[in-house]
Amino acid sequence: MKQITKYLTAFTLVFLMAQPIIAQPSITLEAFGGWLWTSRAGYTGNEFIVDDEGNYGVRVGVSPASALLVEFEWNHTETRITGNNFISGNVSEDVIINYYMLGINKQMGEGPAVPFGLLNLGIMNMQGKTIDFSNNWFTVGLGGGLKYYLSDRIGIRLQARLLLPMQFGGIGIGCGAGGCGGGVSAYTTVIQGDFTGGLILKLGG
Repeated sequence: MKQITKYLTAFTLVFLMAQPIIAQPSITLEAFGGWLWTSRAGYTGNEFIVDDEGNYGVRVGVSPASALLVEFEWNHTETRITGNNFISGNVSEDVIINYYMLGINKQMGEGPAVPFGLLNLGIMNMQGKTIDFSNNWFTVGLGGGLKYYLSDRIGIRLQARLLLPMQFGGIGIGCGAGGCGGGVSAYTTVIQGDFTGGLILKLGG
């Protein structure tokens, strides 16, 4: 909880400090809940399943332009991993997953019904409940949805999104007649997604 508070405080301060240089910003506060699903993940000899579970979180956004929204999001779920490891055999562990994401939300239209597209970049943190471990993955999110404003200040948001935690590997160095070179590849063996609905409170603008 202390880590979550630290992230939320830091990004809120960034948004507040940016206000003087953004002409008449529109600030949005959102609370949401939904369902997070995961495909089968892993690689040969080390495969696992992450149970689908409910998720919830908050978003803070600043709009420097009427059609563009820059967002910070905290997204939380608690679930269970079951898998088969070629070293330790069958394993099962309860885990806590937190996403900390920055996003660009491109709105199309002025409403009251406003479709939008979304690109997120951030970090997924996974912690064990009974086993002491904590891992972080760079994550990309792609999604879209619909906002419907009931008034100038209050609305609802429905969203579907694909989440891709990245693993970095394939580091190699090679030499030949033309000299030496190296490279790093990134790939994902975990595909997640969520369907969420939430309440929007719009300030300023």
